[in-house]
Amino acid sequence: MNNWKVRVAGALLLAATIWYLPWVFRNLNWQASWLAIPFALASVMTSVMTLVTVINHWHYSVPEKHPVPEGEELEVAVIIPTYGEPPAIVYKTAQSVLKQNYPIEKIRLVISDDAHSSRIRQVAARLQLEFPHAHVGYHRPPRQGDPRRHGQAKAGNLNSALEAINIYAPDIPFIETRDADDLVGDPDFLRQAVGQLMADSQVAFVQTVKEAQVGEEDPFGNLEPLFYRKAMLAKNAANAVFPCGSGLVWRHEALDEIGGFPTWSLVEDLQSGAEALRRGWRSVYLPIVGAVGQTAPEDVPNAIKQRGTWALDTMRLTFWGDKSGLNLRQHLHFSELGLFYLLSFSVLVFAVTPVFALAFKVYPVITTHAAYALHFWPYAAAIEFLLVALADGLPYEALWRARQTWLGMAPVYAWASILALIYGPHRKPAYRVTRKEHVYGWYWREIWPQILLFLALVGASVYHVLTNSLLYEVDLGSLFWAAFFALGLSRIVRNSWYGIGFKAALLQTLKHPA
Repeated sequence: MNNWKVRVAGALLLAATIWYLPWVFRNLNWQASWLAIPFALASVMTSVMTLVTVINHWHYSVPEKHPVPEGEELEVAVIIPTYGEPPAIVYKTAQSVLKQNYPIEKIRLVISDDAHSSRIRQVAARLQLEFPHAHVGYHRPPRQGDPRRHGQAKAGNLNSALEAINIYAPDIPFIETRDADDLVGDPDFLRQAVGQLMADSQVAFVQTVKEAQVGEEDPFGNLEPLFYRKAMLAKNAANAVFPCGSGLVWRHEALDEIGGFPTWSLVEDLQSGAEALRRGWRSVYLPIVGAVGQTAPEDVPNAIKQRGTWALDTMRLTFWGDKSGLNLRQHLHFSELGLFYLLSFSVLVFAVTPVFALAFKVYPVITTHAAYALHFWPYAAAIEFLLVALADGLPYEALWRARQTWLGMAPVYAWASILALIYGPHRKPAYRVTRKEHVYGWYWREIWPQILLFLALVGASVYHVLTNSLLYEVDLGSLFWAAFFALGLSRIVRNSWYGIGFKAALLQTLKHPA
């Protein structure tokens, strides 16, 4: 794919970085080293992250389509792991699997129920009656703690279903995993994904686009267009694609070679990809919609839970995971995932800097206005140009929403990084399933750090304007960045009362202050 904009932006960013970083270190305010040193380290981290991103996005690749010809379809086992999801949701998901454009007799559907629910068993029986030519199985994995179980949570569920397939249908060449609430998107999903596996015997898995049914303007950033529409194309070019849990088809042989679904990680997705790639398998990212979530986290606790789990799992792999066997380009792509979350520390440093500048006139660097403008603004502009280039083809609103989500979740990502270090390689935090229903309320306690930072930015700005001459003394640069970060944080602040409105949230708190 033609990505000349990213390459031009990358060259400009490299020049701006070489111009900016030495200047920062030459002019650090050692009288306020408590601010200057974190600011300098944050600048270095930002530069490393952005330059790694440029390298990784130097090439994009869209695979040539290889749909399975009519009459040449091979069998696929589709595993739907469940654990307490509403039966109606599971039914819709399973029905969408059986209704897609693939011979129904070639699909072996396994509903693997960790809750051992009679209602989910009834769903499987109903589907078998409605689709008499299908193979619909209901599977009950051993319960948590049972010595027969290989792994806890979702990985243990999937491994149990995989073991059953290996016993009763070992010759099935392909295994699809589909979350219990993820409908099939493109009706040709299996035909296209299986076609990639049939076209190249070295491909271990095929990942597709995941979407979800979300509220207006996707307030919680669940669609992730920058990731699925751009970043994954770069990973495809480097053979560094990783599974995302659903909308995914595995080669049975590759799954067996890596020992089934990994149990070391919290969720099996990311590590399973690394395990296959470091053994020499190939990966493919196919930009068709393979999964559409019937729900997506749209209340603050659920969103924090999901994204916090992703961050914690990524950082555990970054710090402690075995990545031997990956080539340099693959290492860079997996490193970028960890750097993305580590950059949250830099974001928090940059966000608090305007507060100290506006309220106390304490700056991380000592310089003149002219020198600041000459060195800093080209660097800031180069980063902005890179972000716009990376989002090329997407509306700017998608880029801004992604940045708001990132900034709002920065404390969550930072804490997840710390937890990954604290737990170490041999202890794994407990895993909780993401809720499939929304619980609306005013969740200000869950985001008190973001609210305090938002109020500090606004308060410092107002104080600065009221106590300094607008013509001669006002610090326009710091005011700009205070406004930028306040606007960025405003999304998660508003999301804290999403679904009920601010007036109802305030009334709720007044009635029940505890």
